[in-house]
This record gives sequence, C-alpha cells and structure tokens, in this order.
Amino acid sequence: MRKRGVLLLVSVLLVSGCGIFETRTPEAPQQGRSDFQPPTSPDIVVQNIENAIADRDVNNYMACLSDTSYGGKTFTFIPSANAVRQYASIFQNWDKNSEQSYFNNLISQSSTTSSAALVVSSEELVAQGTDTYIYSANYTLIWPNKVSGNPQQVQGNLQFSLGVDRNQNWAIYRWVDSGVGDSLTWSDLKALFSQ
Repeated sequence: MRKRGVLLLVSVLLVSGCGIFETRTPEAPQQGRSDFQPPTSPDIVVQNIENAIADRDVNNYMACLSDTSYGGKTFTFIPSANAVRQYASIFQNWDKNSEQSYFNNLISQSSTTSSAALVVSSEELVAQGTDTYIYSANYTLIWPNKVSGNPQQVQGNLQFSLGVDRNQNWAIYRWVDSGVGDSLTWSDLKALFSQ
C-alpha cells in the first residue's frame, strides 16, 4: 500500500512538472506560404504561375495547367524550334506529367539561397470568344540551380492559350515557347531537367 502511495506521488509530481496541462506556442507550418488565388480570370492564372515559380511550389504550378478531370482541355506544350531540334525525343510525348516531373526535378536541384523569378514584359491578353484568351509576353526565367553547365536564366517569348473549365476556373491548355536570338529558352530548361 505504501509502495502504491509513493508511486502515485512520484507520478503526480512528474506529470505536473512536465507542463502537459499548459498551453504551448504552436509550431510554424513546414510548408511554404501559398500565394495561389482562385483562377477566376486569365490574369490571375499568370500571377499564380509567377508565384508558383517564386515559391517553388509544384502543386500551385500544376494547378495553372488545364485539367481534363474538371472539363478542361488537354494540356499541350509546343517547345521552341531550337529545343525541338536538340531534344526531339524528349518533347515527342510531352504532357502534363512531363511538366510535373521537370518542375520537381528543377526544385530538387535548386540553390536554396537564391530566388527564382519569372519576369515578363510586353504583355498582351486578347479575348478569343467568351471561353478562351491568348496571353503573350516576353519572359526571363531566373532559376539558380546546382547543376554545372545548366543555365541559371533563360529567355524568350511565351504564348498561353487559357480556357475555362466547368467550375469557371481558368487554366493554361496550350503553351507555345519561342526563342529570342541564340538565347536558351524555357524549353531548353524543361528538357535539361526532364529526367
């Protein structure tokens, strides 16, 4: 009986000393912040893809691309002419899964001390009816990575065809990339990080 009393007393002291009944400061979430906004207009999709790149967020990046499960059109990527010549076999069957794979590989090979950014200029957004817009711009994509010999920056012209799905959300269903002079393009970066 005495042993039980001592054991009970020790247990009470240990429990009260651990502070299990006290509130604690919550831990910060391990995921990065999300700047993703519901894509209720074509311009929000462009902002979301810029934010997904800056945040290195594959889920938000993929959410910018058309999804057939929501009634969207099948995603198509048309690489720059030079990239097609150099990486024909890579782009032969490029699809949304290829986009996810390349973006994940790019993130995993990123320099975490430097910022990634998509800088666009000469933007134009033109309606093609009520359910399609064409967005075009010159771009510079800055993505510091740890792979020797791979570009840290690419540039070119992009054209997004944006459509609306049955939930009234907009997404990119066709992406055309083209080069500027001899500069490496986004297509080159996709090919280099595709595997």
